[in-house]
Amino acid sequence: MPSHLSTGQRLLLQKKIHVDADAYAQSSRAVQRRFPSGWSAAIETARVLGSLPEEALLWWAEQHDGHLRLTANGDGYADFCVVNGEELVGVADLPMDWLLAEPLQTLASCLRPLDHLLGCGCGTGGWLSDGGGITPRWQQVGRQIVHLFSLGYGRTEASRADPHIYLAQGLALAITNRRTLNAADPKLERLLGASLLSPGFWRNFRTGDAG
Repeated sequence: MPSHLSTGQRLLLQKKIHVDADAYAQSSRAVQRRFPSGWSAAIETARVLGSLPEEALLWWAEQHDGHLRLTANGDGYADFCVVNGEELVGVADLPMDWLLAEPLQTLASCLRPLDHLLGCGCGTGGWLSDGGGITPRWQQVGRQIVHLFSLGYGRTEASRADPHIYLAQGLALAITNRRTLNAADPKLERLLGASLLSPGFWRNFRTGDAG
């Protein structure tokens, strides 16, 4: 495992990040020049997630479901699919080219399984951004996200139409350029800072103190 990754990133790399069969061979020449193998692209994906609190990464890695699949060009989200012969639940597809050309969209796409996990454990209930929540505290966060989504402050047309995209893009922007999110959607910035981006919130959640 790469030594420059945190424990949480290494666990995600080991358990949650998959490379679709033939994805590397079918990817662009730019990707193949940048990454010597599909494995190195997977390492870059783990690195992208490193700005989340370490407690969040550790919790995510502990869950059975919620995965990322690197593809040659497909983008999407599947509640269930088979990846390299393994049956997986809650899988976000990430085109390898995005690792080079679309860093913000890469991060937003990578965050989709976390929304699903926190909402209903990747089950059939509501995602966090739908108002779901696997504990009462997460339900409070989910209800606030639903309210903020209804105000229409999403930065793109897609984020104004879909709460999943609203949270994914907002959280990605909070991680990469919090000042910009604060200017565009200050209430979401404050909410994310106090919950999904708060090491203390995650620490209390994992120890059972933020039920």
